[in-house]
Amino acid sequence: MRESGYYSYVVGELPEGCKLCVKGAKLVLFTTGVCPRDCFYCPLSPWRREDVAYANERPIKSIDDIIEEAKIQEALGAGVTGGDPLARLDRTVEYIKVLKENFGEKFHIHLYTTGALATKENLEKLYDAGLDEIRFHPDLFNPNSKLFKVEIENMKNAFDFDWDVGGEVPAVPGHGEKIKWFAELLDKLGAKFLNINELEFSETNLRALINRGYQPISDESSAIKGSLELGLEILRWGEENTSLRYHLCTAKLKDAVQLKNRLKRMARNVAKPYMEITEDGTLKFAVAEYEDLDELYHLLVEEAEIPEEWLYLNREKGRIEMPIEVALELADAIEGDVKFYIVEEYPTWDRIEVERTPIN
Repeated sequence: MRESGYYSYVVGELPEGCKLCVKGAKLVLFTTGVCPRDCFYCPLSPWRREDVAYANERPIKSIDDIIEEAKIQEALGAGVTGGDPLARLDRTVEYIKVLKENFGEKFHIHLYTTGALATKENLEKLYDAGLDEIRFHPDLFNPNSKLFKVEIENMKNAFDFDWDVGGEVPAVPGHGEKIKWFAELLDKLGAKFLNINELEFSETNLRALINRGYQPISDESSAIKGSLELGLEILRWGEENTSLRYHLCTAKLKDAVQLKNRLKRMARNVAKPYMEITEDGTLKFAVAEYEDLDELYHLLVEEAEIPEEWLYLNREKGRIEMPIEVALELADAIEGDVKFYIVEEYPTWDRIEVERTPIN
């Protein structure tokens, strides 16, 4: 076992899907929020638990949305997730085919599934579409359910196809023996890897986790106490008792590496000339807000003689965007109700604002 260099831990090599993921080069293709299970630790937001589809943060209204998002990210692959993507199999198959047709066979695609719907017929459709890697997440923490038995039996079907098969489960404290059992089964069947995710809380699963006695490690982290330690224990055990490759994916990796690298790839393709790209991959620029934007725009161009290429009239957000240096000068020169701010945003489709600093 060793540290990966990405705030995570590995036994053997990283799975192919993970190699691109840590570089921020994997498009997150969310094909549906529909799922045959209702896991207590599921972190999905309420609006993603519906039959909706997203390419990263962009809602998918047409195939073109997927292609556009992949180009902006300079994606080299995609991770197909949900819900359970097999709950909307035809849609998932179509998306995989489109990505392969547009970006080539080397565009690596992996998919997560519970296994509940992984019949041989369904898996054959995914394989023929071009899926490269499949990761199973059976309901280990409810092993007496009928669905769990179906998931395990269906998982065996995956080994009839020439793709990489592995497992991916959260390190839920108190359930280490169940995860080890799953690892032994994967090893016996001929799987290549088992990914262990550090358990995290979200707005939607926090109450369920607390009710079961789980607590965050601190006010600054979304990780759950004891999860990282359990993951390390499983990797040490797995290295000695199985031939699988392992990856312990930490909460810090997702935020400090995966997301940061994805933002950087996107920022260089969406940043306008007046925007700065920060070390974290966010966009930094200035805005002016005023009741009459057309009047303000005319004032800036005609009277202040600001080049139009330095300005962007964003009617949707009710502001005029510009370089920070220009705003600093204008804030001292323009009197009245015009408000100037330095803002920092994600370069994603939803352009979440992460910071706003008043200038005047």
